[in-house]
Amino acid sequence: MRKAVSTLALLALAGLVVSCASAPVTPAEQAATTGPEWEIELAGARVDTMTSASLNQLKSDEKAGYGPVSFERKGESTDYLALPLSYLVGIVDGGDAGWPFSFNVEAWNEGYDVTLTAADGYAVTFSTAEVAADALYLADVTADQATLPRIVGDVPGNLQIRDLVAIELSLGDAAATEEFTLELEINGEVSAFTREELEMMPFYTEAVGSYTTSAGTTHTHRYGGVKFAELLKSYVPLSEENTVTVAAMDGYEMSYSGAELMDESDGSWILAFKSDGEYLPLDPGYVRSVKVGPSEPNIDGHSSARMIKRVIVSAESYRDFELVITGKMDNRLDRQTVQAGVSCHGRNIAYYNRKSEGVENYTGIPLWLLLAYGDDSLHAPHRQTDKEILSYKEDVAETGYTVEIVAADGYSIRLDSTELNKNDDVVIATMKEGDSLPEREWPMILVWDQDAELVPAGIKAVRNITQINLIFD
Repeated sequence: MRKAVSTLALLALAGLVVSCASAPVTPAEQAATTGPEWEIELAGARVDTMTSASLNQLKSDEKAGYGPVSFERKGESTDYLALPLSYLVGIVDGGDAGWPFSFNVEAWNEGYDVTLTAADGYAVTFSTAEVAADALYLADVTADQATLPRIVGDVPGNLQIRDLVAIELSLGDAAATEEFTLELEINGEVSAFTREELEMMPFYTEAVGSYTTSAGTTHTHRYGGVKFAELLKSYVPLSEENTVTVAAMDGYEMSYSGAELMDESDGSWILAFKSDGEYLPLDPGYVRSVKVGPSEPNIDGHSSARMIKRVIVSAESYRDFELVITGKMDNRLDRQTVQAGVSCHGRNIAYYNRKSEGVENYTGIPLWLLLAYGDDSLHAPHRQTDKEILSYKEDVAETGYTVEIVAADGYSIRLDSTELNKNDDVVIATMKEGDSLPEREWPMILVWDQDAELVPAGIKAVRNITQINLIFD
């Protein structure tokens, strides 16, 4: 039987409270972030994947439910770290895919077939009507040892698939579920709109717009949607200083300033849910932000957020910033590019502040990932059309070069690339305790996890970061 797990234990695992974050790391917690790489295909009302990397990102999110469980089989109890299978099912079961993904428990109880497939081709199919929704888990740590993903739970042994590579839902009528709604959050109050309701609004428009990805691919369509700023202004006085954040179904976030959304010099920002006369599909998302107008404006791909589920208007003043990276190639990353990197590759760490003698929780992007913007004269992240060409040059990092981190006031430190290589515990953070950085640290700060396996020599916290220089001999 499954043993009860306390909320405190789950919070400690996720590193969400200071008192628990300062506790020693258990072998199970260490194994949870250092296991083998894997990928599971998910198929149902839509297709998606769950990878070891994406699961690692979920482990710090209490809403996902990842944590310790224990099950007894043949008289022996085994401890696991695991994610409820219902979370994975919720990604592709056709329900309202908010964040976290909404699991359609009614459809599960009504019954449909689920097929679990292992790497060796072994597969088993069961009816959800015959298995409790909370009986199954996806485990990646067994008895303190990182493992390939496996199914565990209070279920027959034939369902406890090892080395899982695919989960397929045969939904049938169960796929006809709750209609998608776009959510608007202002001062904690949430309003929801169906696409049909949005289409009836007076600020619905259709026009041509495009976005160009970092790899150079341009997507041009006649988009239909509501004017972003006009929708917001119908609910709240929108100022140029407002921060407007869009949250996607997969947890990705992007922020805009009120000034940016109200600037119609070359077109209008819209929340698009139609493309060339057809509603956008669930995959890649019902709603995306894009700019349209008679001049057929084109925007950078990272500014066009997709899979938008919620729009949040904040009283916090929007401030842009720029991170300059120099090396064999020079790049300037704006706030939205950095924010996109944190959303996709975010790492939560517990940093021990020696001055305050306390533990502070930061969220950011591992420093080594940013080195890819300057370690090659030809390739930078997402810009190569040949995806087999890796932007980050690990062989160059292992050979060794100097990484200089520079603050706005000129203060700097120098680190060795060999000690930063694939070191996820050293991050350029943009958030502290789940919120924006305080003024004395904004816009970015260099910090490292108190339990880092490797702490680079000479490292110090660098606040107000503006530049990263890669220095080669």
